[in-house]
Amino acid sequence: MELVVDANILVSGLLKDGITRELMLNNYISLYTSEYIFEEFFKHIGELAKKAEMQKESLQNLAEILILESDLKVISKDEVKSFINLAKKISPDPDDVLYFATALKLNCAIWSNDKILKDQNQVKVYTTSDLLKLFK
Repeated sequence: MELVVDANILVSGLLKDGITRELMLNNYISLYTSEYIFEEFFKHIGELAKKAEMQKESLQNLAEILILESDLKVISKDEVKSFINLAKKISPDPDDVLYFATALKLNCAIWSNDKILKDQNQVKVYTTSDLLKLFK
């Protein structure tokens, strides 16, 4: 199964050694994301580190390990530019346009716990609990 992960999934996998991290490391799931995820991550790294009770450098190191271990493939904005206009039309949240453009390019679903993203019918969106049901 191929999925585009958004920032809330990456953060959830980083901050807690739980089911999200387990699913991210599942060999049956191929993960993709927009390069925009790193912009979001580094914009909020201070508050994320505080929430995780970690130093910024430690959180960054953990992120690098998780990204490598999950074999997360990063898709550049240039690779999805022909899908951005359609993504703008269907994305319920303007902040998620690049995730939608990536999913459209790859013809795959999005993994996000942001329920508003399901308020469209062009791209399938799975929450973590949806994926748990699929893999049980």
